[in-house]
Amino acid sequence: MRWFIVFITILTSAMVLAFVPITSDFALLINRFDCVKDLLPQGTFTSEVPGGFVCFFGKLTLNLAMAFEVFESEELEDMQNVAEISVVTDEPEWVRENLSEIIQNSELIESNGLYYFASPSMIEDVKALIEGRVSSLELDRTKAIHGRLRTVPLLGILLHLIGLNEGIPIEDEFVMDMEGDKVNLLITSKKACKSDWELTQLEKKDVPQGLKTLVRADVRLLLPTSLLKQVPAEFLEEFALDLGGLEEILAKSSYTSISMAQEEEKILISFNLQEKDVQDVLNALEAKGLESKQEAEFITYQGEDFTLKVPLKGGIGLLFYNVNDEDMKDVEPGAILRFALSLEGSIVDVSLFRDACSVIVKANVSSALLREALAEIFSEFVPEPAEIEILRNIVQAIDDAYYFQGKNPPENLQELEALLGQDLPENVLYSCREEDGTLVAEIGIVSPVALTLSEWDVMELMYYNVAEVRIDKEKQIIFIFKNYEKYEMPPVSETIQSLVEAFRSYVADYEDFPDSLEEVVLGYTWLPYSVIELIDYEADANTRTITLKLASDEEVDETLIEELALEKLFREDGWIVVIFKVE
Repeated sequence: MRWFIVFITILTSAMVLAFVPITSDFALLINRFDCVKDLLPQGTFTSEVPGGFVCFFGKLTLNLAMAFEVFESEELEDMQNVAEISVVTDEPEWVRENLSEIIQNSELIESNGLYYFASPSMIEDVKALIEGRVSSLELDRTKAIHGRLRTVPLLGILLHLIGLNEGIPIEDEFVMDMEGDKVNLLITSKKACKSDWELTQLEKKDVPQGLKTLVRADVRLLLPTSLLKQVPAEFLEEFALDLGGLEEILAKSSYTSISMAQEEEKILISFNLQEKDVQDVLNALEAKGLESKQEAEFITYQGEDFTLKVPLKGGIGLLFYNVNDEDMKDVEPGAILRFALSLEGSIVDVSLFRDACSVIVKANVSSALLREALAEIFSEFVPEPAEIEILRNIVQAIDDAYYFQGKNPPENLQELEALLGQDLPENVLYSCREEDGTLVAEIGIVSPVALTLSEWDVMELMYYNVAEVRIDKEKQIIFIFKNYEKYEMPPVSETIQSLVEAFRSYVADYEDFPDSLEEVVLGYTWLPYSVIELIDYEADANTRTITLKLASDEEVDETLIEELALEKLFREDGWIVVIFKVE
């Protein structure tokens, strides 16, 4: 299931194409697995990443029923019912070891140092490509990922449905690359215009010339005003921006640009007005009682914390706070929508452009932010390495027994299996030693996953506080170390006092005797669990008497008889016998 999700996630976010027949419906080239591994959650890759490239390609079946079966069964081999996937690579051994479920029905074809694992529907196409009878799809080997989705361009269909419906979707193309701590995405929805009339209509929807934005800004937003009205108020409140007083302008403007600089406390809102709408806006603003004056071709309104400039003959208007002319610049030509955020180290900059009827998305995202987002997605859909889950379950079982039952950690593997109530895999190692009164539990697991994770990765994946993580790359072992203060048996007099008070409290609460000593020790005392192994317990419901026998050589303080109102306290055959009544 992991590789299926990886494939689909990358296919729908950043794809590439290389060395594949032009007859393919889709292609995905991963040219730099190190970049992909760096962005995906730790543990997604359970082997060394390949040094070369791997390219997936093939044809879609569009069998939706089979697609749902893939998600329900979580079996990778079922993916062949959704898309016939072929693979071309210069790392054949890596593909055999890690993509065996994808290539299980493929035919291996070698040509010019490349290895094709061709699915049944692509065998003849691959041979035709090698023989020069079929052309290949273009690729960019300089990018980390480059892909193309044809026949069913999902992005183009989505954009069409949300309003960018000029033209006919033909193909989606995705390119991803990394530059320092930034991820650059270029996503193109290639669309063919239905007619020249559509192109003429598109010109009317372009961003008005002269719309302004701040030269330096932490937040930029450029979008049709109709969309701005749909932005949740909670989102705008995050940036202390209230557009409630601009309803008259928003009703008449077609485009709005918003930009803010947090540290400099600058806010700029730029909008456009048609000349025929200006008087309506002026009348509405005057009704608010705002002071105004005419400056050249503008009417300027001065509020307590803003300045509003409305163009008398239509054009670009401005609403701003703490902004001078040199702080402003024109918005980027050709953009039809933009969202940019640069706060607290997080960088998101997404812009939409048009090229005739085609739509181009440019995005720059900080790798840390993208990594965090992908981690959230993968946490919902992708299982973690089974080895990590085993380690976590062991730590949880030891913790629960220690903190809730007063049990010291198991001394050996056999005791650990008894605690878990099941046999552990042969690759699990366990030992426990005492160091200066502290018990150190050492849990290990032998697995190739040790080659792909760092100590810090394991520490984060554990979700439990552990003292140390060590990884032996040579032996492929992950070690977890956790410290526990050793539970010591208290003096016998304290044990007797604690037990007598606990039994009396239990009977008072339940008006009955406990079925076992364990109920009282765990629920009513802070005694270590091991005390149960040293005590025999009997109860006489008729006389309301409890008899405890403690195996101990210690001397007992006979003043307990009076302090605890005991019936009897004596030693017999190595046992300390305590008899007392309960109410």
